Amino acid sequence: MTTTPTIPTTDTDRRVLPVGFVVGAPRSGTSLLYKALCLHPDAGWISNWVRRHPTITSLAALNRLTRHTPGQRHRAWFTDGGNAYVYGRHRSVATRLYPMPVEGEPLFRACGLGVTGPRPLDPDRGREAAEVLGDRLAAVLRWGGGDVVVNKRIDHNRRIAALARALPDARFVVLVRDGRAVAASLAAVDWWADQPLWWAEGTPTTWARDGGDPWEACARHWVAETAVLEAGIATVVPERVLRIRYEELVADLVGVAGRVSRFVGLPADAVWSRQVARLDRRRPDDAWRDHLPPAARSAIERVAGDALRRYGYAG
Repeated sequence: MTTTPTIPTTDTDRRVLPVGFVVGAPRSGTSLLYKALCLHPDAGWISNWVRRHPTITSLAALNRLTRHTPGQRHRAWFTDGGNAYVYGRHRSVATRLYPMPVEGEPLFRACGLGVTGPRPLDPDRGREAAEVLGDRLAAVLRWGGGDVVVNKRIDHNRRIAALARALPDARFVVLVRDGRAVAASLAAVDWWADQPLWWAEGTPTTWARDGGDPWEACARHWVAETAVLEAGIATVVPERVLRIRYEELVADLVGVAGRVSRFVGLPADAVWSRQVARLDRRRPDDAWRDHLPPAARSAIERVAGDALRRYGYAG
């Protein structure tokens, strides 16, 4: 593992702060890839402690504990033998207190990069937030150790251009999953019913209460997230973008995670590769074909047909 960098002190230093953002629609494998990258000894990440106190970045020093307790780290970060999704499950106090990679929305909001409503964040907000965001992410590296900050947040889809403006050396890993699989997965998770639909008013619960088709809401959410993501990525130079399909990620987690790690600037590490190999790798993502009701599939394809064809998921 390389030595920990110091906090940048000039605008020139800050512009080369190494950051890798994982972006994609919800239920597209972003959490799995993010946590796999955070296992790397040279990765810095926003923890549950920094999320709670986003102005006290020295709390990132707790990240160092995780490198010395790999067994506890695996138990705390992953469930069901390697599932990165832990939302809504009972966890002990010790597990909740253990440092864990999180999306860290409060830190971005504290830097002036909060997003509300359907419009993407103005790229100029990134220029305005560059100094404070660069300082705080660099402090995460200084206190927590590592050479590259990695981060995942679904709301980044609406602020990609602003992040690229704030951090011109940042790289973006785009994860895409079949919208029909995403819709089926959204309908199954416990938080979806109360999830704000930023592209409309209300939640899936109010959508259905007002007479809307619940499957249409799932499909529209995927379409909206991918559309705003693509608009943001179009503002980033191609050399800073890597596209990955969920299906290839779960089919070869070690290989794909290794490719992503090299892209964001994390070196090859045999111990890390073995840790990634311990994670649960699911079979090809086609279970929705057998379990999605025909009427639901028709509703999803009616709404998302153009986007499915654009990504090569439908003829």
